[in-house]
This record gives sequence, structure tokens and C-alpha cells, in this order.
Amino acid sequence: MIDIYLAGSITQLVERARAMTAHIPRDLPRAYDTLAQTCRKEINSCIAELRRLKEDPLFSAKQCQPERLRKFRRIVSDLDFLETVAIVALNKAQDDDHRLNAFLERVCREIAYPGVIPVVTTLSQDYFHIYPELHLLCVPLIEGNFLLHLPDLYHELAHPLLVVQDDPLIEPFQKRFSSTMRECLGYIRAEQVKEGRRNGPARSWFMLKSWESSWAKFWLTEFYCDLFALFTVGPAYAWSHLHLAMKRGGNPFAVPELSASSHPSDDARMQAMLYGLELIGFADASSRIGGAWTAVHSSLGARPEPEYDWCFPKHLLQQIARDALSGTRDLKLQMPDRSCTTSIAARLNVAWEKFWSDPESFPAWERHEVEVIFGD
Repeated sequence: MIDIYLAGSITQLVERARAMTAHIPRDLPRAYDTLAQTCRKEINSCIAELRRLKEDPLFSAKQCQPERLRKFRRIVSDLDFLETVAIVALNKAQDDDHRLNAFLERVCREIAYPGVIPVVTTLSQDYFHIYPELHLLCVPLIEGNFLLHLPDLYHELAHPLLVVQDDPLIEPFQKRFSSTMRECLGYIRAEQVKEGRRNGPARSWFMLKSWESSWAKFWLTEFYCDLFALFTVGPAYAWSHLHLAMKRGGNPFAVPELSASSHPSDDARMQAMLYGLELIGFADASSRIGGAWTAVHSSLGARPEPEYDWCFPKHLLQQIARDALSGTRDLKLQMPDRSCTTSIAARLNVAWEKFWSDPESFPAWERHEVEVIFGD
């Protein structure tokens, strides 16, 4: 039964995969070539694996059918991902996407970005995020009409740099990240030992395990990407973080108790950024942003629980900022230059200054500035 089903389904899925290749547009601007080529490569790999499942005598034996089905399902999942994310992004690319791709290319040239420049799509339904394996950066539909969140593009640019393999220009950044990871996990494991000696409550042990998993899988990556953005665009990124936390954030001092969380607390991220600003000579901006951050959350009555400082000790956040700065410098990037007033980074910082100095007239000013920035 399974062998008959797979014989037909594999043949049909090969044709579906071939149809996906045919749906990759051939007339898009050159900025989309990376994504189109990645799609072709991944689809061809899936087709080759499907044909192996169909033709390899190893998979004809009855006892191999369960494994054959598992592999088939994995390929289905891979092709579904390509079809619903990457192929759709290519097929739905419009003028707004083209503008943002041209804009991101200017950003990357400006900071001397050492990686493959991602393709931008305006199909995101979940704020800014990136698929590093596809070099596909997703933003909300009308994000290109506004300025205050555009510094988040710099954060997303850092994600692929942490996973690309065998690039000597990027490896120093990754090695610094690995060194910081050892620091973070070393701290948590030392606390686990202390807690074991104290014979503390089970809740504390479970919390420490969830923090260990969070640091290893997610948190340090987010801290490094935050700081990469901060070091390449300047204070505008910290303001953008405040903006996002105010609009969509929850408890800024949240710490997980039983399972890993995908992002560190908003306050811990901000504290690392404030220290990072001091490291690159923006102590004045750090003080101002820190004051605004404290005032906002005090007015909301947000207070950290005792576990917060245990989870995110100040010395560890400062170490992360120092290491991330060293790693970013290892990439030989162009850091923010206060004397330059025409760069994209400078204009994004000016946008935040304008927002705070004259909030009532900011929307009209922003509409004009968007045309200036995207029209250059």
C-alpha cells in the first residue's frame, strides 16, 4: 500500500517541484538573483532526492517503506517552505519591494557589509524577520513609507553573519560570538552548581535550565544582532527598540521559568545597548535614551522581579556589549560617523531627533524625508 502510494506521490511531487521552478520570474531586477538562484538550487536538490527515493533499489524493500515515507514527508515540508515563502516573495515583488531592495543595497554598501545582501519582501505578517538560509528579509507591507523602524533592518543583517560557513572575513565575528557564548553558559552553569550546593527549591533549578537553553539557542544571537545594529546605525536603533517595546512589548523585565524563550527581556536588551552606546562615544545619547526608557516603564508600573538580575546580571550584559563591539570591528565595518550628515545612518538618527523635538509636525516632515532618502 505505502509503496504504491509513494510511487504515484513522488512522481506527482517532482512535477510540482518543476512547476515551482517555472514560476520563478525571469524579469525581476538583479537584486533578486540571489533568492532566485537559491530557490532553483534547493528545488533541484529536492527533485534529486525524490528521484532517489523512487529509483534507488534500497527503497524498494518492504521494510524500508516507513523510512522512505519519512524522507518523503521531509521533502514535502522543504518544498512547502520554498513555495509559500520564497517563491511567493519572488512572484509578488512590486515597486515597494524594489524600492526597499535598492535602499538595503545602499545600506550594505555604506557599512561595507561583508555578507550576501538579502532580498527584501514586504510580505511579512510578523514584523521584521529574516530567513538566513534563503537570504530573505521580510518586512511589513508599508514599512518603506516610514522611517522610525528602518534601523531594525540593520539587526536582521547580522543574523546571516552568525550562520554562514567557511568565510574567513566573517569567522572572527563568529569566533567572538562563540567566546561570549562560553561566558554566558559558564555563568549559568556556575549558578546551577551554587543552587545545587544550597539545595534550593525545584523552581530555581527549572528556571536555570530554561535560561541555559535560552542563552544557547536564542538570547545571545539577539543581543549580538542588536549590538551589530547599534554599532552600524547608532542611537536610532536603540530608539527603535524603545518604539517597538512601547507599541508591542509586554513585561520588559520578563524572564522564563519553565521553558526557553526566543528573545531576552526588552530591558536587558536595552541595557546592553545603552552600554554599547557609551563604548562608541554616544554617552549623551545613552543617557537620554536610558532616561526615556526608565520614565516610560515607571509610568506603566513595570518593576523587575528578584530573578531578573539573576538572569541578566549587569556584568554579563556589559561583557556581551564589549565582545560584540570587538566582533563588529573585526568585520572591518563602517561605524557611525558624526561628521557625516548625508549617510543613511545619519538621516535615520536625524529622524528620531526630529520626532522628539517636534512630534506634531513629524509626520509631514517624515513624508518628505522618505522621498528624499529613497530618491537618492
